[in-house]
Amino acid sequence: MAELNSEVRDNVLIIRLPARMDAAAVRELEGPFTTAVTEHEGPVLVDVSKVDFAASLALRMLMMNLKDQQNRGYDLRLFGLQPQIADVFRKTRFDTLFAISDSEEEGLESLRAQS
Repeated sequence: MAELNSEVRDNVLIIRLPARMDAAAVRELEGPFTTAVTEHEGPVLVDVSKVDFAASLALRMLMMNLKDQQNRGYDLRLFGLQPQIADVFRKTRFDTLFAISDSEEEGLESLRAQS
C-alpha cells in the first residue's frame, strides 16, 4: 500500500511521495494527491527524494497538478530527484516544465524568493 505524507511549512504544502510510483501506486495516490494540492491555498513542494521508479502515469499526475496550480496562480515544484528519475525528466523534457531543487530547504528558499 502506497502512502502519501504531507505537512505545511511557511504556507507551503510539502508532499512526500513513496519510492515506487508505478501504475498501481499512482491509481491509489492520485486522488489524495490532487485533493491535497487543490485544497491548499498556496504553493506546493513535492519531495521525490525516495522515488526510484516513476511510471508515465506518475509524470502525468505531476504535470496535471502543475497546470492546475498555475491556473490558480500558485506553483508546484519538486525536490530531491534521484539520478535515474532526473534522467527521465531530462529525456522527457519535464525538467523544462518544473522548477527542481536539490533539497527541501533549497525548494522552500526558491519559493520565498519568488514571493
